[in-house]
Amino acid sequence: MPTKNPNTQLVILAVAVGILSLLFLTPLQYLWTLARSSDLYSHVILIPFVSIYLAWDTSRLKEIEPSSPRRTLALIPLGIGLLSLFAFYRSSANPLDPEQIENYLAYSIFAYVCFIVASIFTLFGVKTVRAQIFAILFLILITPFPVAVREGIQIFFQHTSAEVSYWGIKLIGVPIYRSGLIFEMPTITMEVAPQCSGLRSSLVLFITSLVASFLFLKTPWKRAVFVSLFIPIGIIRNAIRITVLAWQCYYIDPEMIHGWFHKQGGQPLFAVTLIPVFIVLWLFRRSERKKEVEKT
Repeated sequence: MPTKNPNTQLVILAVAVGILSLLFLTPLQYLWTLARSSDLYSHVILIPFVSIYLAWDTSRLKEIEPSSPRRTLALIPLGIGLLSLFAFYRSSANPLDPEQIENYLAYSIFAYVCFIVASIFTLFGVKTVRAQIFAILFLILITPFPVAVREGIQIFFQHTSAEVSYWGIKLIGVPIYRSGLIFEMPTITMEVAPQCSGLRSSLVLFITSLVASFLFLKTPWKRAVFVSLFIPIGIIRNAIRITVLAWQCYYIDPEMIHGWFHKQGGQPLFAVTLIPVFIVLWLFRRSERKKEVEKT
């Protein structure tokens, strides 16, 4: 049995999202404040708009056949959302505690997104949901990391960047003694701090790669490889920044540790690291088009 008029479904979905937003008004207000005050989560404001655009673009480019909803599927995100709320109420996350705000939002906003996904599964046909699944699940990116997860990712990039930059510093001829994350050189002692993990830049690159892979690539393994590039590129970017700082402090002036490159060099470096990303995207896209031509 075919679904109802899509416009009616969209109106019902809008009402459902409005009701859910009222029920989750407090965590949404905290999320808005966090997104405006934290560089790491500034992308949150754009995610819903990108998700809506991707859904609209998919509907515009694909002719989706009418189909009936399989409402039992809605039980999956509904159950996950309820588990997240249960974990939230069992936790001691307190939005008034700056150190706990991420945990508070990780539980509550994730549940909010799960309930929206459950509403979509309830209203729309299976084929529509399948065609729009990327745009639907993309909404999860409005959820902040739990503190433990964020710190774990930071530690990973911190230590891997330290390892690569240590060999980079040795390669450029700077005498160095390493003790964990501390680099001792004749003119300065440097520590690879958590701020050197480049988490924000890596997260932006990850989100950008996700969207680009969905829009321009079709082969699953190429999408996976392309998106995973954010890990080595993030590590290399951080290592280059640390190595250049070491070179400046040894060959020019130790005070350059407080200079422009340390404070603002991350942005131009991020722009430079986009070059290999676009090259890989172009090569993958070119190979897919070549195969499409061969098939025809």
